[in-house]
Amino acid sequence: MFRSIRWRIAIAFIVLIIVCIGGLSAYLVHFVRGDYLSNLESQLANQARLVGDVSVPYFVSGGTSVDVVAKRLGEQIAARVTIIDKGGVVLGDSDENPGAMENHGDRSEVIEALSSGIGSSIRYSTTLGCDMIYVAAPVTVNGEVVGISRVSLPLTEVNESLGHITRTIVSGAAIAAVIAVLLAIQISRATTEPVKKLTRMSKGMAEGKLDQRIVVTSRDEVGDLAGAFNQMAAKLKEMISLLTAERDKMSSILSNMADGIIVVDGEGKVTMLNLAAERMFPSPLKGEGEGEGEGEGEGEGEGSHDKALGHTFIEVVHDHEIDGILQRCLKGGEQQTGLVETEPGKQFLGVIATLITGQSGCVVLLQDLTELRRLETVRRDFIANISHELRTPVASLKVLAETLQEGAIDDSTVAKDFLKKINIETDKLTQMVNELSELSGIESGETSLKPRPIDIGEVMAGVVERLRPQADRTNISLAVDIPPNLPEAMADKERVEQVLVNLLHNAIKFTPSGGRIDCLAKIEGDNILISVTDTGVGIPADDLPRIFERFYKADKSRAGGGTGLGLTIAKHIVEAHGGKIWAESIEGKGATFTFTLPLST
Repeated sequence: MFRSIRWRIAIAFIVLIIVCIGGLSAYLVHFVRGDYLSNLESQLANQARLVGDVSVPYFVSGGTSVDVVAKRLGEQIAARVTIIDKGGVVLGDSDENPGAMENHGDRSEVIEALSSGIGSSIRYSTTLGCDMIYVAAPVTVNGEVVGISRVSLPLTEVNESLGHITRTIVSGAAIAAVIAVLLAIQISRATTEPVKKLTRMSKGMAEGKLDQRIVVTSRDEVGDLAGAFNQMAAKLKEMISLLTAERDKMSSILSNMADGIIVVDGEGKVTMLNLAAERMFPSPLKGEGEGEGEGEGEGEGEGSHDKALGHTFIEVVHDHEIDGILQRCLKGGEQQTGLVETEPGKQFLGVIATLITGQSGCVVLLQDLTELRRLETVRRDFIANISHELRTPVASLKVLAETLQEGAIDDSTVAKDFLKKINIETDKLTQMVNELSELSGIESGETSLKPRPIDIGEVMAGVVERLRPQADRTNISLAVDIPPNLPEAMADKERVEQVLVNLLHNAIKFTPSGGRIDCLAKIEGDNILISVTDTGVGIPADDLPRIFERFYKADKSRAGGGTGLGLTIAKHIVEAHGGKIWAESIEGKGATFTFTLPLST
């Protein structure tokens, strides 16, 4: 109710009216009471002087009839009359026995009468048991005060009269107040009704109903306000359309950016972040209001966005290095940049923190450089590995050539042996060059595949039979498990054979005598799954994630020769078919290499 301007105006007037009428009524009651008592006190003072004049002869004669005079006078003036000597002893009283009354020398009206001529007071009478008004006057004989004459009346009748007057004043004031309050409410209603109508329409505009217009029915201030609202609605509609278009454009740009954007205010709290930033820092935003593992994919991103807003930057990114770059930007007022690795080996980010011009806050740009760094690492490893692979045959060729040059060429036996070794090293270099060329062709797409429906069982059986003699020489059992009615796969037969030869050759190479190798094919969804399992030395857990990299070899495989490109070529061939390849191994217990090929439709 108090939020309404109508009631604020009405209540202000009502309070003012009540205060004014109440104050005036209180003043009138006080004034009437004071005037009434003043007149009564003046009347009693005259009566007290009259009583004093009548009692003078009795003071002169010294008789005992003063009490009789007091009683007679009290009946005549209808008031209590008390005659007191100057020592305070009561000589006569119209209502009580003076001999039983206490000394009145300490009464305030008596003391005042002796000092100033007339004394008065209002107090409770213990003798009569009610409030009384007392007025006393001195009794003088030949200019000398010989006693005090006092006249008093009970205030019961006075209070009744004053109460009637007070009730009359209060009743009149209440009626006037009610009339004034009703009038104030009606005036405030008539004043605020047009404003209320204007308010309802403006609320509709605030809710987006900008097409409505207010009908101007008056030419006063309210009419001017209605016209201003109509003009404002038109301008707002135009501005909102423009802002909406700009917002949608900016939202689309931010949502499709590959780089993360986080906007914070001057206190370091997140006010906005895009989808890329949510993907970079998903885990710290989980766990509030939902359990772990809930809300994956797109739904998770939306939940993370809602939970991130209002949180501090460090709560969102959970990385002190990134937060340090932001804090330096906020405190120093200059753009800050840095490279940060979050959770070693997980993400490598380029961070740029820039102040928002004209506002307290900062924009943090997060560039995911993880893939670039990985590629740089692969490039360095590739150069290091190829240098290592070329160093050994080149060094061997140089030594053999220098030895022949120094005279060994004259010994035909030695010369033939050295030429044979030179030929072997040359073959290794040729193989490496050919495999690099093949790998480059597959990666660049220059080497095209020729997929056609093929019988995977037939291809696997052919490769196994080709390598069985090599397995038999080392006493390794080689088995093939192909289910009946296996569908055909859509693949390049020669390339699939190349993958199988590589996997079987490695399995034979790293399986000790008496071991076993199993080749398996089965249907899994829309693919054929092919695996080669051996009981060999296995692959160390640290080497397992990197075995498909160029030239990468585990320590045990280096002793077995090879270029280190076979598995890399196999991976690219499988992926070129739209399949996947992976390895599983426990060191010392063998390994399983598996790849998939699409079914022929």
